[in-house]
Amino acid sequence: MTTRLGLALSGGTARSVAHVGVLKALLQAGINPDCLAATSGGSIVAIMLASGRSIDELEEIAHSMSWSKLASIKLSRLGFASSKRIEKTMEELLDGMTFDQLKIPCSVTATDLTTGEKKIFNTGRISRAVRASCSIPQIFLPVEIGGRYYVDGGLSEYMPAQTLHDMGATFTIGVHLAGTRRIREQPSNLLQLIMQLITLISRQNLDVSLKHADYVIAPEIDDYNSFDFGPTEELIQLGYDTAVQHTDQIKQAMENKQKIGSRIRASLKYIFSLRGH
Repeated sequence: MTTRLGLALSGGTARSVAHVGVLKALLQAGINPDCLAATSGGSIVAIMLASGRSIDELEEIAHSMSWSKLASIKLSRLGFASSKRIEKTMEELLDGMTFDQLKIPCSVTATDLTTGEKKIFNTGRISRAVRASCSIPQIFLPVEIGGRYYVDGGLSEYMPAQTLHDMGATFTIGVHLAGTRRIREQPSNLLQLIMQLITLISRQNLDVSLKHADYVIAPEIDDYNSFDFGPTEELIQLGYDTAVQHTDQIKQAMENKQKIGSRIRASLKYIFSLRGH
């Protein structure tokens, strides 16, 4: 049975550009995903790869990112910024592409604001789904799709490894950017408070995702600001250097799981043959 490799990319706001470096290392090592699932900032990177963009193009896009392309001030009781520019930027990058036109199957997750449940988007307009997945509550206004309102996917599934299983992945690699250090500092402003709450919630549901991932890559991004696009090159390099250290182990883990699967199938086949007698 051929391995169907799934890759899950977590959120990370501006730090999500580290995913580009991880992808670069994996693809160079011949580790090519058959399907993708992503949340929040990771969804932009995943969709770009799934649309057929090269790593060089992904790096170029990452360097061009700025908050002026992603947000605009819009004061409201539900937030102080609109994520409409995310949708506009994605429309321009994708030229109106829909999910069924992607070269690699990709799912984008968001959170239903009313129920708190995960919503998986894999049909229809990509740009609106990505916008919803990236809409951090209390910062961005909720996004309406089909009469429902959605916010950041990290609140329900920060690293969507479980979603990959629903897509038929038999081996899943997760990349998480929630940081690995314990939070020790008190927030000094509203923005820091919101991001600290999001991080805490994300880390809690990350534990569920870890149970569904066969292998996890976690670049050390704690020293980088979630809203600073300045160190984009450093973050890409950090993602690359981290993933390079894991490529051999990932290949070995994939091979081992395939061997175990083959043994289990052979055993079941033998048992059923005995029952036939």
